[in-house]
Amino acid sequence: MVAHQHLDTSCSCSATRAEAGRFLPSIIFLLLLVVGALGGVAFVFGTIVPVGAVGVRKIAFGPGQGLRTASLEPGLQWAFPGYSTIYQVPQTLRIIDFSSGEDGARGTFGSLDIPTVDGTTVDVDAAVLYRFYPSVGRQDGLSHGGPADLIQHVGATDVQWQKYLSQVAENELKRSLSALSTVEFYDPQAREARVHIAEEELRKTLAPLGVQVQSLLLRRYRYREEIDQAIFKKNLQELESAYNKVAGEFAEAQRDVNKVDAEGDVAIRNLERQGMSTAETIRSEGDLYRREKYAQGDLLVAEARASVDKMRGDVLSKVGADVYVALQLAQLLKSLKGGILTNLDPYDFDAWVKKLAGSAKITPADNAEAK
Repeated sequence: MVAHQHLDTSCSCSATRAEAGRFLPSIIFLLLLVVGALGGVAFVFGTIVPVGAVGVRKIAFGPGQGLRTASLEPGLQWAFPGYSTIYQVPQTLRIIDFSSGEDGARGTFGSLDIPTVDGTTVDVDAAVLYRFYPSVGRQDGLSHGGPADLIQHVGATDVQWQKYLSQVAENELKRSLSALSTVEFYDPQAREARVHIAEEELRKTLAPLGVQVQSLLLRRYRYREEIDQAIFKKNLQELESAYNKVAGEFAEAQRDVNKVDAEGDVAIRNLERQGMSTAETIRSEGDLYRREKYAQGDLLVAEARASVDKMRGDVLSKVGADVYVALQLAQLLKSLKGGILTNLDPYDFDAWVKKLAGSAKITPADNAEAK
């Protein structure tokens, strides 16, 4: 009995599995059919906006005809063929490159020929970094448009955007940089100032179209060979002019130095002559003073001698001429050498006077004794 029941249960399970196996392909087919139908509907009535882009819906007719200002986020967006179209505007950083070495590359154009104020031409390589605004708004104090403005005024394709933006950038760069002279391109401050002006003008011009200019870079500039020669000659002339100016100033300074040296030599010689003249004057005055003093001394001596002679004359006039003669003879006796005077009393002054004056006669015996 039990065995019979177990056999019946096993048969039922096998039948159930067989029935489920028959329905599984049908379920899978049904799911694939639903997914395919949804995919077909999405393909026909929807558009996928990829990541890194925004969408702009355009209504062909009826209410809301034209471009919608509201941007569409990345993802599946509805669209009906013939009624609505979704344009995609990338949000990644883009570049417009003006370069002579990479012609033909995407976003690359030839170098710019910039005319200068002095009639030469400079080849300039530049780059404009930009992106598209995701929506209408205001940023950094500047009101800007959105993707709808870009599509409406410029176009809906990348080729149209590149062509238009490159033309605007080229015109603005030429307008700004052509205010420089050939030599001013060598001046970083003057050159970068003009690049900054062009960048600000590009921002103001392109912002209403929904284009955000990130940066304007001047990467390289080149002069043509004849311009290089002309610049070299001009710089050489300027250097020669500067050298001649400095040489002239040096010559003037040297003349001033020579003039000062000559004036100094003249002043020194004048001082020497003046010193010698002053010394001679002082010596002359000294000699005059000395002679005056000598003359005064001689005068005083002469006056003293005259006074002595006068006093002597006064004395002799009182004593007598004999006394004077005796005094003179006494001076003479001092010079006599040898011999002896006899019979003469040294204290007998009268006898002496008489003998010396010749009043008393000397006897031969006295002379013999004197011998």
